[in-house]
Amino acid sequence: MINKLRILLRYLNYRLKAKTKHAVHSPFVFDFICNVLEDKNVYPQYKNVEQQVIRLKRNPNSIETVDFGSRRGRTGYTTRLRKVKEIAATTGISRKYGRLLFRIVKYFNPEYILELGTSTGISTMYQAIAAPSAVFKTIEGCASTAALAQESLHAAGCSNVSLVMGNFNKVLPETLGSLRRVDHAFIDGNHTYEATVNYFGEIASKAGNDTLLIFHDIHWSAEMEKAWEEIIKHPRVTVTIDLFNMGLVFFRRGLSRQHFIIRY
Repeated sequence: MINKLRILLRYLNYRLKAKTKHAVHSPFVFDFICNVLEDKNVYPQYKNVEQQVIRLKRNPNSIETVDFGSRRGRTGYTTRLRKVKEIAATTGISRKYGRLLFRIVKYFNPEYILELGTSTGISTMYQAIAAPSAVFKTIEGCASTAALAQESLHAAGCSNVSLVMGNFNKVLPETLGSLRRVDHAFIDGNHTYEATVNYFGEIASKAGNDTLLIFHDIHWSAEMEKAWEEIIKHPRVTVTIDLFNMGLVFFRRGLSRQHFIIRY
């Protein structure tokens, strides 16, 4: 209850600071708002993904899950028995933000995609189906949820995704080494300050001028907010966009160094 109240207060603070496109003077960010955030098209690919989401959210079976990192401030290695429908409902990305991920990938058309935190594969499907020819590597630490994700990815027609099993800290370096570069990355894993900053540093080493990194839950905790503030200050980062549930990080040279809080 206390954590929910803190998140609500952070959200109210975000709403007070958030701007619309009419207060944005960056042509790059203005175009992003108009063409991505405000894109109301209902793309046919949504149906492919959302049919699998419904199936997951109706699955009453229980599986043993392993958590190597924190989503709620805990650290360490934990296991527990959970219902599939509960996992999909609580850890899966919402339809609003899943569709946004689809539109982002569609708009920027990355060639090399990385994801940290596959879970049941909901966010993975939204991104993969938007760029079917991209090389897509997604990492998941829990074998049972990874199996669910693999099944959903196959059913949704996302044949370009390679699912890497293991603790992020152990498999991320090798996974990055297998990619020519990272054009787009979605980071939704260990929600601690140290882990988030470390992931940023490792992935940024493979970033090019057009790379976009997306961090989920940037206001989930004080640690995540601290990590977000440090990422913003990195010398290679030019533009960042705070959408409350997501933080977008751009490395584009030629753009004025600015941080935007945009209402979404």
